[in-house]
Amino acid sequence: MEIKEFSEKVKKALEEYYGGDKKIEIREIRKINGIIRTGICVTDPDKNITPTLYIEDHLKLYNEGVPFGRLIAEMIKAIDSDKLGGGFNTESFVYWEEARKRIAYRLINMQKNTELLKEVPYIRFLDMAVVFYYLLGDEEFGNASILIYNKHMECWNVTTEDLYDQAKENTCRLLPAGIESLSQLMKNVLKANIRKKAEESGLCRDDESIEDIADSMMEQMTGGGDTSPLFVLTNNINYYGAACLLYEGVLKEFADTLETDLYILPSSVHEIILLPDLGYEDAGFLKTMVSEVNDTQLSPDEVLSDTIYHYDRNTEDVRIVSISGMEETA
Repeated sequence: MEIKEFSEKVKKALEEYYGGDKKIEIREIRKINGIIRTGICVTDPDKNITPTLYIEDHLKLYNEGVPFGRLIAEMIKAIDSDKLGGGFNTESFVYWEEARKRIAYRLINMQKNTELLKEVPYIRFLDMAVVFYYLLGDEEFGNASILIYNKHMECWNVTTEDLYDQAKENTCRLLPAGIESLSQLMKNVLKANIRKKAEESGLCRDDESIEDIADSMMEQMTGGGDTSPLFVLTNNINYYGAACLLYEGVLKEFADTLETDLYILPSSVHEIILLPDLGYEDAGFLKTMVSEVNDTQLSPDEVLSDTIYHYDRNTEDVRIVSISGMEETA
């Protein structure tokens, strides 16, 4: 079944279930990197926010044989449990004096988002764009957020510069940055998997034994010794953590600790790879590596850029790296 037919089928089923208590609409919603998703928007007359349920994953399950009734039941459960934002206190978003406390920013690809950028306030950063969103933040909403559109800015009677000033203050506070070696990141993933499998099998392992097992596995994979010169920069929830690149002092402090300049590799919208500039790195190879990861390892909505960048710790400038040398400076 195609998405159009499936969405109409879902709309009809939800209308029959709610019997007019909620307004059900099908909308095509523009996401980052030019992706258009089909959403079922559910409007409750007693609430002034419209939750959206994206249904592409449900269609995939339906085409794989999952009964339609089971999928509808799951959708209704999500809608009625307020997990889609129905329990959100809208007053904290409607009024600027409240909303400003949770305005944050993200980095997205500029060229891939030309249509979206016509609808949202943004600031250019090299070949990327800084866009703004409202972070819901409560545990029940997970990583849920509301992208800030021009219409929101007009309602608040604020400027793009106002949004940026507020986001610059909030983002590093709400979503603090962290840097760890790629090897340590791999070890943390191993430890999490070991702990999960132990719990599933009913085994009781303490932190020390998990650490020992992870160390042994890392030694087998690396041949002993941490030889990776790569470091991962992201935020505390590893969600749109590439924005940590904008945090004041983060690159400077790290580069001064290593006593080197840095190559910046945009591994996704969620994290940045930092590589110490030791003087022998091949810019062409680095650029090819980033492009291949974007093409083969990431979903389209996770790609940030095929460009590589360079940080000079003396001037504190971030520049685009071309194959022949440095180009534009931030």
